[in-house]
Amino acid sequence: MRFLHVINGPDRGASFVLADMEPQLIGRSTEALALTDSTISRRHAELTPGSEGWYLRDLDSSHGTLLNGSLLTGRSLLESGDRITCGSTDLLFDRNPEDQRPVEAVTPEDATLQPIDTRTFEGSPADAERMAADQFSLLLRATELAVGESDMRTYVESFLTLLMEAVPARNAAAIVFGMDAAGTASISAASEADGPIRLNEQLIEQARRQTTVIRARESEKGSGRSRILMAVPLQANGSSRGVAILELVEQAERPEESNAQDALLHALGGQAGMALDRCMMMDELLSRSRLAAMGETVAAISHGVKNILQGLRGGTDAVAMAIERGDLELAGRGWGVLARNLERIQSLTMNMLGFVRNQELELETMSLEHLSREAIELLQNASSRAGVTIECRFPDDLPPIPLDSTSILQLMLNLLSNAIDASPHGASVVLSGCFLEKEARVRLEITDQGPGIGEAIQDRLFEPFTTSKGQRGTGLGLVVSRKIAERHEGTLECERTGSSGTTMRLELPSDLAARDPGDTDAPKGISNEDLDIEFGPPEH
Repeated sequence: MRFLHVINGPDRGASFVLADMEPQLIGRSTEALALTDSTISRRHAELTPGSEGWYLRDLDSSHGTLLNGSLLTGRSLLESGDRITCGSTDLLFDRNPEDQRPVEAVTPEDATLQPIDTRTFEGSPADAERMAADQFSLLLRATELAVGESDMRTYVESFLTLLMEAVPARNAAAIVFGMDAAGTASISAASEADGPIRLNEQLIEQARRQTTVIRARESEKGSGRSRILMAVPLQANGSSRGVAILELVEQAERPEESNAQDALLHALGGQAGMALDRCMMMDELLSRSRLAAMGETVAAISHGVKNILQGLRGGTDAVAMAIERGDLELAGRGWGVLARNLERIQSLTMNMLGFVRNQELELETMSLEHLSREAIELLQNASSRAGVTIECRFPDDLPPIPLDSTSILQLMLNLLSNAIDASPHGASVVLSGCFLEKEARVRLEITDQGPGIGEAIQDRLFEPFTTSKGQRGTGLGLVVSRKIAERHEGTLECERTGSSGTTMRLELPSDLAARDPGDTDAPKGISNEDLDIEFGPPEH
C-alpha cells in the first residue's frame, strides 16, 4: 500500500492512503484528497495504479504539476521518495510504514567486528586536486540539502543517497535518535536491494560514543560471510543526533580509504546533525503553532457559545415567568430573545463548519440576484428589528453563473448580517451587482451606512477571530466568506471603509470551466448534508 505525505504547504503533516487499484485525484474537488491549498486547481493531477506501480499525470491544471522539481508533461511512473508539487503544496510519494523493510539487529553474539585503519592519501597532485573538487561539490550539495529540506524523513533519505555517492556503497541506513515524543529511534534506508536492514549494534554504539568515522569488517559467526561497514556519526552542538551506517562495496584497491575521505564524511555528518536539529525545531514550532491555534479556536468559539447560552437562559426565564403570570406581552419579548439566539446558534454552527472543512461544492448555473433576494428575505426579521432597510439594485443583463447555492447563500447572509449590525436605526444597506464583460466576472457590492471598520483591525479583517462586534461576534464570518469566494475562484475584499460606511466587494467568474480546464461538470452524489435539518428565521 502506498500513501502521500504533505511535507510543505497549508496541510503540512497530513497523510493520505492510496488504496490498491483505486485511482486518486489531487485537487480541491469533492472526490479529491482533502487539501485546502487555494493555489491548487479543483482537478489538478491524477494518480492511477498500473501493473508496474502508480502513475501521475497533470490534468491541464492552472499552474502545472512538478515531479521532483521538473514540470510534468506526460504520464510518469512514480518511485518511492518522489516529490509531487501542486500549487504551494509538496507531497511525498511513499510506502505505508507497515510496508517498510524490516530491521535485523546484529549483536556481538552474531558477528565479530574488526576495525580497518585508514591511510594518508598518496595520490598525485592532480589526483588530490580532483578529489578536492569532488569533495567541495559534495559539501555544496549537502549544504543546499540541509537548508532547503524541512521534512526530516525526506532529508535523511536524500542525505543517505548523497553518502552513497561519496563512498561506493550498496546499502545505507540511518538511525536518528529521539524523532518522536517517546524519544525512540527512527530508521531510514537508501538501497537498491530488498530484504531486511541489518544493523550492527556494536558499531552504532561505538560511533555514538567516539563521535568519529569508523570502518570495520563484520564477520558473521558460523557462515564465514563478511562485509565492510562504515559508521558516520550525525552530531550537532556536541550531542549525537544519530548514526549513518554504510555497507561498502568490496574492492581490491581503496584509495578512498584515507584521512581526507574520513574528514569529508565527518563534516557531512556534522552538517546532517545540524540539519536534523533544524528539522526537529521546525516540527516543534509547527506543533506549538497548531496547539496555539487550536486553543485560540476553542477559546473564541466557547466565548461565543457562552454568550448565546446566556441569551437563551434569559429568554427562557422570561417565557417561564410570562407563563406563570399569563402575560402574553412578556412571553412575546422572551420568545424574541430565544429566536434571536437560535439564529446566532445557526450562524455560528455554519461558520464553524465552513472554517474547519471544505464543504462540497455542488455547482449549478443560477442567478446571483435570485440568491441575493433569498438572503434578504431570510434576514427580514433581523433588519426589521434593527430598523434597517435593504435595497437591491441589479441590472437586467446580469447573466446566471456557476455557483454552489448553499455556500454562496451563507456568504451573503454573513455579509448582509454584518452590514445590518453596523448600520444605525433608519439607515439603508444597498446590495448592487453588475457584469464585467471584459473580465468575464460578476461583481456584487454590499454597502452599509455604519461608522466604518476601526483602523486597529482593518489589516486583520480576514483573519480568524478578528471582530468589531465585541461579544456578539466570533470573527469567523468574513474568514469563511472569503474561503467560499476563493473556492469559487473568486475574490472578496473590503473595497472601502470610513465614517460614511463600508463596502464589501465580491467578484465571481462567470465561467469556472474556462478558468480550470481540469474541472468536470459530472454530477455529484447526494451527500449526508442534504439530510440535515436547518432552522429558518423565526416568524413574528
